[in-house]
Amino acid sequence: MNVRVESSRIIKPSYQGFPPPTTIHIPLSVFDKVTFVTHVALIYAYRSPNPPNITLELGLQKALSVYREWAGRFGEDNNGGPVILLNDEGMRFVETSVDSTLDQAMPLKPSESLLSLLPSLKGVVELVQVQFTRFTCGSLVLGFTTHHRVADGHFISNFLFLAKLKARTYLMNGANKPYNTFESHVAHLWRAITKARALSGFETTHIRIAVNGCTRLNPRVLDEYFGNLVLWIFPCAKVMNLLGEPLPYATKLIHDAVAKVNNNYFKSFIDFASYKVEEEDLITTTDADAPVLCPNLEVNCLIRLPFYDLDFGEGRPYISMPSYTPIEGFLFLQQIWDNLITLEQICYSIELFGPKI
Repeated sequence: MNVRVESSRIIKPSYQGFPPPTTIHIPLSVFDKVTFVTHVALIYAYRSPNPPNITLELGLQKALSVYREWAGRFGEDNNGGPVILLNDEGMRFVETSVDSTLDQAMPLKPSESLLSLLPSLKGVVELVQVQFTRFTCGSLVLGFTTHHRVADGHFISNFLFLAKLKARTYLMNGANKPYNTFESHVAHLWRAITKARALSGFETTHIRIAVNGCTRLNPRVLDEYFGNLVLWIFPCAKVMNLLGEPLPYATKLIHDAVAKVNNNYFKSFIDFASYKVEEEDLITTTDADAPVLCPNLEVNCLIRLPFYDLDFGEGRPYISMPSYTPIEGFLFLQQIWDNLITLEQICYSIELFGPKI
């Protein structure tokens, strides 16, 4: 797929009336400070008809006037603390084209070719970038990159139930309360990947999972909250126990770890990070550049993120997916409606081969 760059420029907020001052800054929260220092990339594909680029550009300019953080830059306050400068420097806006139809470029699978549908991250200072790629059939692919320290995902949609896997976990768990779909699914993946890695039974493996604080804090955080509000859990087990015990063993490890991250846990972390981090010169353990996670895993759940709600007036995207992330042991869980038949086959395979793994 040969992607040709037509233009690359900075667009800035468009205000009605007098623009606000550009000397304001917003300090990063304790959650912003401990998250990954990296851009998160997402790709959306739209069939024709779709709005022209100028319409989308004007819409982005208006959006930047509301969410000024995205048009800002990272900086420091008078005490050297990290902040977002609301200086309206703008976002990167790239227009590209491809001399083929989108169907000829399909299927869009995680590979290096996806990177051509995204703005370059080399030397980037903008906190958000967008690339519009036009195909000869009229289809449009949007590639977004956003800095993780500005904001995380917003969980508002329903989880896609994997009924077969849930049923199996429930039956093996006896009369106890069934675990939810996410816990059951991740537990299965943890065991299956650990077995495939052929690790020593005495080795310890953990799985890193982000926990959303919006629904756990009391009072509940408003839906309009903007920023990062996640912490991580690290359920761990000896390989011999993870593979030797039935599926509910791994599921319970995940369930219990999630349950501990409640209102008190989040508030305790806020107190700790607000005072002890600088006092004890602690550093974050997040590393976005680690190429291999073995014997461990990291799971990122995108199912509840409202990616398919990104409608510019001509319909929702028919493809929404993360970019290419070549990290061993790094998993995305995503909802793709077009693959329900394949999903059903996977569930049947889990039922058939599950006891062996």
